[in-house]
Amino acid sequence: MKRTATILAARGVGLCFTLALGCTGAVTSSGGVGSGGGGGPPKNSGSGSGGAGPVDPGIIDQPGSGSAGGTPGGLGGGGTGPATSSCVPGDLPATTRLFRLTHAQYDNTVSTLTGLDLKPSADFPADQNQAGFDRGMDLEVGDALGKAYRAAAEAIAAQVVASPAALQKVVGCDASTGNACATAYVASFGRRLYRRPLTDAEKTAMMTLFSQGAALVDGAGSAFQKGVQITLEAFLQSPKFLYRTELGTQQTGGLVVLDAYERASRLSYFIQNGPPDDMLSAKADAGQLASADDVAAEARRLVATTPAHETVRDFHHQWLNMDIYANKLTKDPTAYPTVTPDLAPTLAGETEKFVDDVVFSLGKGFPSLMTAPFTYVNQTTAPIYGLTGSFGATLQRIDLDPSQRAGLLTQLGFLASNAYSNRSSPIHRGVFVQRRVLCGTIPDPPPNVPQLPPLGATQTTRQEVDMHTAPDACSGCHHAIINPVGFGFENYDAVGGYRTTENGFPIDATGTLAGTTEAAAGRGAFSNAIEESALIAASPEAAACYAKTWVRYAFGRPESAGDTCAIAVVGGNLASDDYKVTDLMVDLTRTRAFLYRAPGGN
Repeated sequence: MKRTATILAARGVGLCFTLALGCTGAVTSSGGVGSGGGGGPPKNSGSGSGGAGPVDPGIIDQPGSGSAGGTPGGLGGGGTGPATSSCVPGDLPATTRLFRLTHAQYDNTVSTLTGLDLKPSADFPADQNQAGFDRGMDLEVGDALGKAYRAAAEAIAAQVVASPAALQKVVGCDASTGNACATAYVASFGRRLYRRPLTDAEKTAMMTLFSQGAALVDGAGSAFQKGVQITLEAFLQSPKFLYRTELGTQQTGGLVVLDAYERASRLSYFIQNGPPDDMLSAKADAGQLASADDVAAEARRLVATTPAHETVRDFHHQWLNMDIYANKLTKDPTAYPTVTPDLAPTLAGETEKFVDDVVFSLGKGFPSLMTAPFTYVNQTTAPIYGLTGSFGATLQRIDLDPSQRAGLLTQLGFLASNAYSNRSSPIHRGVFVQRRVLCGTIPDPPPNVPQLPPLGATQTTRQEVDMHTAPDACSGCHHAIINPVGFGFENYDAVGGYRTTENGFPIDATGTLAGTTEAAAGRGAFSNAIEESALIAASPEAAACYAKTWVRYAFGRPESAGDTCAIAVVGGNLASDDYKVTDLMVDLTRTRAFLYRAPGGN
């Protein structure tokens, strides 16, 4: 009890400090942004000084604008999208000022700072998904997670002092110098853990706790090691570590300017999903993150690092809902004996390798994600693709028949996870594309909708679905929005294998990209999934949806009226395959929403 009370005092504020803080968001609909941040023109639309409010840097809201170091006429990540002089963004939403680290960010931070390959969050209660991702800004610390944090802190601290390499990495000085090293350790490690310099009061509290280590920590070890162990426990339980704070109050033009440390943390946890590295920390210490250009320069550096690959993987893993694969791969064992839930990691790995190749190796963007005719296969999945030859257990890159395969939506993971156990499902595939690829709003089906009956001897799945969804209560969504999109994937069976007939009848994979401007103009028709994927790659709605989805991932909230101009420019840039996904990531760091926050919030 004495040890716990002493640690609580040293870490400054209990976890209950964070529980009173939170925020809410709103969902989006096709063709527009959500209403979570309010609508209408901004109250401030000038250059970001005095009474004029900051605008999205690089987006022309008014002649001569382009605040915070931005360049009018285009965002700074390398895109060539149109200038949006007519775009007037709405207000940014008031958001929380305390962003709890996600479990992955917690693990990454601990591993980075200690050098130990640890995954403490494996024992944490699962987080709620928000805005489609596990990075929501409403994450809190409940009783169960608070106890898990304490147990993890004690275990991590003990492992650090038991490992000479980890201890040296954490301490960073010669322990034989005693108090001088302890003082340096508290300041330097605290700076990395809190992502800002410690105050004098914080240093004093930790040094007091350090001196009590020998009395509070049982077992072998020197007084110095016990001092490190007890202070590590306190550091790792502090809200100043567990939360990424944005507590500044300085305003310009009605928005709060994030300080250098807050911007550095936003950058690193967005792009690397971990703490600021030494170079970024040095930039923050030197006050060199004051402009959009400063921030974008660091963003360009960070997207070229290894952790950025993991962030891109994580975004697409969650966007494409790969976590459901295991639950969707229970297939008819007679028809598909090689496809079982155990294949889920392989199918996810296939798509993740494809995405990494497109984004980093090829340096391409959204169109290639939708249309590139290659993938990664192994000895189990190659036959499903109709490939012959020698394949092993390891996934290997292979070019596919471009008349049969194009991009993400003709890969096995999407197709097999959106199908029944023994046949395809135009409904599931159509709903997925409408909701996740086009950001269309489709209401949930009414309760007690009967399952499709067994396929008749003279029927195709398309015919049965068309008939089954013909009643007035169904056709408004299905015949107008869902089915025309889902039918494009009828050349692929329940596990994604290519076929030209079903039940002895030719496959009809014609349809329209319903709900889009192209379809409304009579240009959205396609004959198969290859043509459909090409239409999606060129669709303004799909590009805007991809941009919106990245906004949700980056900011942990639904897009708001204040994101309108950024989404418009980024979405326009995505029409070019030379506008890389990493360019999009850089450009998001140049926006008002990234460099500032709205006043208020909890």
